[in-house]
Formats: sequence, structure tokens, C-alpha cells
Amino acid sequence: VKQLHFGIRQITYELSLLSPSGHLRRVLYNPTAAYDAHQTEPVVNDTHAGIRTIPAADPLPPGYPAAWRAGWHSWVQSLTPAGLHSPAIQPSSDNSTAPYLVILVNGVRIACRGGNWGMDDAMKNVSRAHLEPYFRLHHDAGENIIRNWVGQSTEKTFYDLADKYGFLVWNDFWETTENYNIQPQDPQLFLKNAADVISRFRNHPSIVVWCGRNEGVPQPIVNQGLARLIRTLDGTRYYAPSSNAVNLQGSGPYSYQNPQLYYTALNHGFSMETGTPSMSTLESFKAWTPKPDQWPMDDVWAYHDWHFAGNGDTHPFMAQLQKEFGAPTSLADFERKAQMLDYVDYRAIFEGMNAHLWHPNSGRLLWMTQPAWPSNMWEVLSYDYDTQSSYYGEKEALQPLHIQLNLATDAVDVVNTTRSAPGPLQAVADVYSLSNKALLHQTALVTVAANREASAMHLNLAPLENNAVILVQLQLKNQSGKVVSRNLYWLAGNDSDFRQLSHLADADVTATASSSCAKQQCTIHIQLKNAGSDVALQNKLTLVSASSGKRILPAYYSNNYVSLLPGQTRTIVIHYPINAADGAAPGLTLRAFNMPQRSVTVSAAQ
Repeated sequence: VKQLHFGIRQITYELSLLSPSGHLRRVLYNPTAAYDAHQTEPVVNDTHAGIRTIPAADPLPPGYPAAWRAGWHSWVQSLTPAGLHSPAIQPSSDNSTAPYLVILVNGVRIACRGGNWGMDDAMKNVSRAHLEPYFRLHHDAGENIIRNWVGQSTEKTFYDLADKYGFLVWNDFWETTENYNIQPQDPQLFLKNAADVISRFRNHPSIVVWCGRNEGVPQPIVNQGLARLIRTLDGTRYYAPSSNAVNLQGSGPYSYQNPQLYYTALNHGFSMETGTPSMSTLESFKAWTPKPDQWPMDDVWAYHDWHFAGNGDTHPFMAQLQKEFGAPTSLADFERKAQMLDYVDYRAIFEGMNAHLWHPNSGRLLWMTQPAWPSNMWEVLSYDYDTQSSYYGEKEALQPLHIQLNLATDAVDVVNTTRSAPGPLQAVADVYSLSNKALLHQTALVTVAANREASAMHLNLAPLENNAVILVQLQLKNQSGKVVSRNLYWLAGNDSDFRQLSHLADADVTATASSSCAKQQCTIHIQLKNAGSDVALQNKLTLVSASSGKRILPAYYSNNYVSLLPGQTRTIVIHYPINAADGAAPGLTLRAFNMPQRSVTVSAAQ
């Protein structure tokens, strides 16, 4: 007797496909309909001959060689003659995302936002207890899709947890980059292994796409073999021959970018890979780096992926950090400055997608989010479950109901990725100088439909940014006046103007905290208040043992790296499993960009 957990849902796809006559058609593709109709012939032509070029749908991303521009184009699959009259192919009434892929679950478009996972763990220590905190952290950040990059996660536990936490899984097979890595030397063995994987994991509702190859199309014998296996052994999911270009945006970039670009040149369709440096927390870095190698930077940093060459070249990041804040003088000084850049860029990656949701954006995945070993590049959380500012920048942008500033146009937008319309909302914008002088106050009523974004108003910020840093606070209020979303930006007309932030006085932030435990979980409530007259930037809480000072991990923070204007308060809740503390009483540390670290007493809840 075998017990099996399974899920029931329908996955459909919006695609652009070329008809046999050469006409580009936007269609709704339901592979299950073909399977149910016992249609044995393929309806989508995903052979090499059937994958055709069309004019580029997106510009060449910054950082790519100019010589590539002439060959920059998009690719789409074709309809087979059988597909012209198949119940699996229906015309789409919306071309706004063409030619990019859109994934629908039970008929609802999903704004796919998540990350790439490589190996599940460097040591393949893939117990459920080890993996589950990573899934919960990704879920709590607001992500909804995981790419199993080149099929590196091979355990049932991976799919069980994806099912539990409601993730979509883009599941690659094992062929890596075309014209770069070697191809399978035994195609038949490759296909036998693929048949085993499809048969073993097809009952998991989380899997939504089977993908043939990373950045390329498998050689014909493998490509057509995979398409046949998926059609006959599964029949309910789309086979994507490639992880980029074919109904998708090209890969990258992977180095630091001006955040405004994520709203413009880097803002197109369904992007499977985009990334920028993401420094781990000071505590995490110190935990895995020998003290002699912590500062200045040396080869040990490169072992943990902070290197100065290739796709993850940190030269642009270091140059930008020096422009905005000056050269770092110590590890602690570098880390606090790096967290400022990371928060801004990772928030922009997803707010840039939000700004043009469905026109044409339909998906954006970070390269990468799963730390298979201690790393400082791309991951938004650490191998030891710690979470850095990039995690909270992403989490801010991925709120289901969210107010944001378009950094390219200064428009204030409201994004609603829920399945219902919230009713009339009020958007409130306040702009302050660093001396806390009110410079602008603007409000607007806005309505936003389910699964849509709407423009609320435009702010004329350019005159206020003249040789000055300004603080832009956005709030979204519901009909009862409750704030349902807030956001804070520090902006300047020139990068060098941000150095004014280094002259802020030490922030005066008070913190009160209480702890309680029930069953196997403990909860800490912290109230932060900015009692001073200057902004307190990136208040960062760290949960530690009160006796040893060691971090308590995993710990799940409702928010962190929060910035407070004078007089503002914020409540943060931390959950952690009792066994993570090993019986120690909890303590807290608090620091900010403009406040040295200090301890916070945690009292027992009354």
C-alpha cells in the first residue's frame, strides 16, 4: 500500500506562437485539454525548426557588449497543424504581455515573483528539518515561484515543501548552458532518468513547467524526447525548451545596476534570471570567515562569491558604494553601507516589475535566492538562515497590496496582486528634508482592480533634489483610515549627494520588547520609536541569546531594516522555534545606518 499526497489544480499558459502560415498569434494553451481529448500529436511545435525568431521585444540590457545588438531578438515556438484546431489552443483576448509567457492557476494570472535555487545544499544534507526554514523564509518574503535550476534539487522533500508553502516550481532538467557546457553523452540514459523524474514527481501540484535546458535548447534527440515524455507521462504541463529567450526575456544582468533601470530597460516580460550583489549580515559574515580574512577584502571573500570578475563582478557595486557613501574604512562600515545599496536595488527589481504589471511584465526571478553554501552574492538570505537588507527590500515590494514610487518617472503607483478589489483607497505622499522640514504633501484617491496596478499621482521631485537628499514617505490608507501599506525612499539629484547621510546625527531610537512561548514556538513583540529629530535609517534587529550573544536561528521577522522618521513608531514581531534557542533566554541587539549597536532588554510578556 502506498500513500500519496497530491493536489488538484489547472495550469494554463498564455503564449505567442507562430502559425504554419507565419502569423504570430497570442493564445491560451491548456495542455490538459489535448490530453483529455486523447490527442497524441503535439499541438506546439517545439522542435528546433519550430522555434523561430521575431523582432526583439525588449532592448539589449545594459552591460552587454554592443556587438550583440545586431543579433538581439526574441524567439517563439510554433503551432503545429494539429494545434490549429485543437481544444488545447484558444485565442487570447489580451495581447498586452506578448510575446512573453504568462502562467495561470485555475484561470487566474499569477504575477510570478521568486528566485532560482541551485543545489539544495552544498553537502546534500537535505532533511526536511534543514530545508523547511528556507521555504518558510521565501514564503514570508512574498515569493511564489522557485526555479529548480538544472534539476539540482532531487529529493521528494523539496517538492513536498513547495506544495505545503504554495510555491510554483519551474523544473529544469539537467542540460546546462548551450555552447558553453558539454551536452549529454548518453541521450538515452538522460531520457530514462527524465522519465523517472516525471513519473515520480508529476503528482506534485507545485510543478508548473518542465524546462529542457538552461539558456539554450537541448540537442534534437533530447529536446524531442523530453517533449514526448512530458506529453505522454504527464500531459498537464507546458514544456519550455529553454529557460530564456523562448517566450521569455534574455538572462541577466547580474551585477549592480542603477535602480531606475529596473523600471525601464530592465523591465520586460518574464525574466528568469536577474541579480545584483547582496552582502550578508555582519554577524553571518563573521560567523563563517576567519578573523584575519574579514578585512580588508581578500581571496577568502572570493571563495564566498564576492569577486571582481564575471557575471557577479562587484566592481560596479564597489564604485557605486564609494560614490554614495565614500570608501569603507572597516568591515562594519562596509557592511552598513552595502546594506543601504542592497535594500534599494532589490526593492527596485520587484517594484520595477510591479510598475508595468501585465504591460508587459508577468514574471521576475532572482538569480539566485537559495544559499547552498555561505555566500555574499545574489542570495537574499544566508546559509545559516540569517536575512539581510535585500530580503526586506524584496519583501517590501512583494506586499500583496502595495504603494510605491516609480524611480524613473516619480509616479506613485498602487499594486494589487490579490484576487479582489479593495475599494477606494487614499494615497498620501510626504516629502521631507534631512532636517525634517516638510517640503511636499500630496494626496489622491485611487481604485485598483484585482491583480492590477494603478497610477495614483505624480510627484514633482526634481526641484527638491537639487544638491540635497530628500525623504519620500508614501502611505496607503483604506476607507477607515488605516494604513495598509507604507514605503520610504531616500533620493538625491546626484549620487555624491547621498554622502550627506553620513553626516546625520546618531539616531535616538527607543525599543521595548516582550517575549512569550506556547507549544514549540516563541514570539517577541518589539516596538521601536524614533524619539530624536533626525531620520533613523535601516534599524536592524538581531535576535540573540541573552547569555552568549549568539544569534538565534532560524528566526522569522515581520520586518527589519526599517527606517523611521522623527516621532514614528513601528511594531516588529519575531517568531522562532523553541529548540533554536537551546533553552537560552532571548535578547536583542539594535543598530541602524546612523546609530551604533546596543542591546535591547527582552521582558516576559504580562
